[in-house]
Amino acid sequence: MREFDTVVGLDLSLTSTGIARTTPGDPAVWCGTVKSAGAVGATWQQRYRRMSNIVGRILPGIPDGALVVMEAPAYSRTTGHQHDRSGLWWMVYDLLAGTTRTVVPVPPNSRAKYGTGKGNSGKDAVLAAAIRRYADVQISGNDEADAVILAAIGSRLLGKPIDDPLPQANLAAMDKITLPGGALIWP
Repeated sequence: MREFDTVVGLDLSLTSTGIARTTPGDPAVWCGTVKSAGAVGATWQQRYRRMSNIVGRILPGIPDGALVVMEAPAYSRTTGHQHDRSGLWWMVYDLLAGTTRTVVPVPPNSRAKYGTGKGNSGKDAVLAAAIRRYADVQISGNDEADAVILAAIGSRLLGKPIDDPLPQANLAAMDKITLPGGALIWP
């Protein structure tokens, strides 16, 4: 099995992308956000440039060879610039998948379940759970909390958790998450 020195959690957003980075098995986690603001009536070219700018600010923080755990699209959401959000997601996925980085998309309900034990938990419940569980990490919002949870999922997926022990209700989120090719290391 391939070794990963870095796990990155990505919660993509047009306004505030959460990024978390850790070493598998090390509870020290760095997190931050990439902020962006759109304009009402933006042209197609302006919207594309905005997404390209977001991508250009995300990728340098992801080392070659990293395991990248991205929140998968929420197909049930149809509001708030869905087309642009999908475009951003695919731009990032495409650029990461074409490199030495390994990408694992995680459904939003799995991220919530890992964070709180319930797959239908809202963003604020996940934020509160992340702040409690990762007390030494400077989490300043929902996007960073989601990214930290995604990085924790990636570390556990590699068999090197950063948050042991966890209740079985939270661990059930891992049941359908695998590395590309179906490799399953944990538990």
